[in-house]
Amino acid sequence: MESLDRKWLFQMDKLLEAKYREGLDSREQPLYTTREAASYLGIGKPTLETWFFGRSYPTKLDPKKPWLPVFSPADPDLKLLSFFNLAEAHVLAATRYDHKVPFWAVRDAITNVIDAVPHASRHPLLSDDFFTNGKLLFVKKIEEYVNVSSHQLSLEIMEQFLVRVIKDQSTNPFKDNQPFKVYPLRPGEPDDKVISIMAGVSASRPIIDGTRVPVFAIWRRVKAGEDEEFIANDYEIEPAKIRRAIDYVERRAA
Repeated sequence: MESLDRKWLFQMDKLLEAKYREGLDSREQPLYTTREAASYLGIGKPTLETWFFGRSYPTKLDPKKPWLPVFSPADPDLKLLSFFNLAEAHVLAATRYDHKVPFWAVRDAITNVIDAVPHASRHPLLSDDFFTNGKLLFVKKIEEYVNVSSHQLSLEIMEQFLVRVIKDQSTNPFKDNQPFKVYPLRPGEPDDKVISIMAGVSASRPIIDGTRVPVFAIWRRVKAGEDEEFIANDYEIEPAKIRRAIDYVERRAA
């Protein structure tokens, strides 16, 4: 597991190059490399990069035909993402959870939402309108385009991801109705809310929810030879949550 730290530290020089933008919400600031964000969310790095930066593909007429992105990254030059980018990627990951919905169908569904919801923000999948009627519009458009049961995205799956994006003003330290916390979810992991990513806490990296304890700090202590029970007592955290943190990190190292 020695390579795990290197996996996340790779491209960290890009973060050092990123410039803080005065007057911009901290949740819009560049925070993550694509490798890092993809690992936190449990989705493929190529998939995430296609969503934010597009790609090219060969055709008979054009060897590098552009495949346009669906999201606006925080820093397109350095290829860095913000917390809001992480949150909208988490929502879109619902389309990959049980069924790999084709990218073109996802893009057209997002465009349909933007056209139908005039007040959609720069991050349409995080807008209030999307959380209410927009998600149904999104799912219906995908089902309309992809008339194959194995590719259909159910409303239940979309809801499962949306409820894990927390934006309630009563608990939001930013005092707005924009996301401030994400509970990442991927196939094969418990559908719980033990691990969270909260804007501004532990540099907006994964923590044990309700604490400020980074999951990677726990993992490193275990790998250094410390006993799980000792770590649990030290942090005053239940042993089951310590084991969940270790599992979260190691699954993403596979």
